[in-house]
Amino acid sequence: MSEQNYPTASLSRRLAALGYDSLVLISLYIIMGFVLVGIATALNDGNPPGAFPMAVNLSVMFTICFFYYSSSWRRGGQTIGMKAWRIKLINNEAKPIQLSQCMLRTGIGFFSLVVFGLGFLWPLFDKKQRTWHDMASLTRVVFIPKV
Repeated sequence: MSEQNYPTASLSRRLAALGYDSLVLISLYIIMGFVLVGIATALNDGNPPGAFPMAVNLSVMFTICFFYYSSSWRRGGQTIGMKAWRIKLINNEAKPIQLSQCMLRTGIGFFSLVVFGLGFLWPLFDKKQRTWHDMASLTRVVFIPKV
């Protein structure tokens, strides 16, 4: 069966995969925090830095998310959480996922969070069960049934 014929993944599976991926991302944020504090301490004659500005924190978080998701999606269409819940990101045109699609998905995903997760809950209102980032990037998240 072609991936294009797989059913769209349910919202509950998507959110469960997002929960798994958030554990990976939190780990990466912690590691990057240690690195940034170490660098800032070294540049400040051994004195620990104060709090980083919010813009720096958000930029680092976005960059880590982008690299984690885009490398996973472009390598096989799945993150760790997506593998666990048997869902996969596919291109609507049956082509490999492009970097531009990853950029759109990540950017719109962040925006969706800013507006209280509305973009993630959009499948409840859309007949094709698409999120905002699915629509913007011309991609789809499908459920991979057991063989």
